[in-house]
Amino acid sequence: MPYYRANFRNTGRMLQRPAFHAPCLKAAAAMQAVAESVSPVGDPTEDAHPGLYRASFQTMPIFKDVRFKGRPTTRAGARLLNTAPHAWRVERGDGRVPRYAPLQRALDEVKAAHGG
Repeated sequence: MPYYRANFRNTGRMLQRPAFHAPCLKAAAAMQAVAESVSPVGDPTEDAHPGLYRASFQTMPIFKDVRFKGRPTTRAGARLLNTAPHAWRVERGDGRVPRYAPLQRALDEVKAAHGG
């Protein structure tokens, strides 16, 4: 009977390599496309900056500390963010702006497409 014993140290080193940014960035780019498609665009007659929120999405590679067996270990990843000054209001909503939640909707749509 074959036996496999995992080598967590080498697996961790592999996950720290910059080559693992590529699949993470690909997934973030897919989420960015969905978020841009569902994000609101203001009416040009009422909004001073129509389309600012939609144009402010960025995808960037990151290294993140993830705990494994109680110790922090660095892993490659990607981050999708919106740099518009009113991004929090569009995502969460408040008394003046309804809750659109484009980032949450993008995450839900990508997870549903991949069975997650």
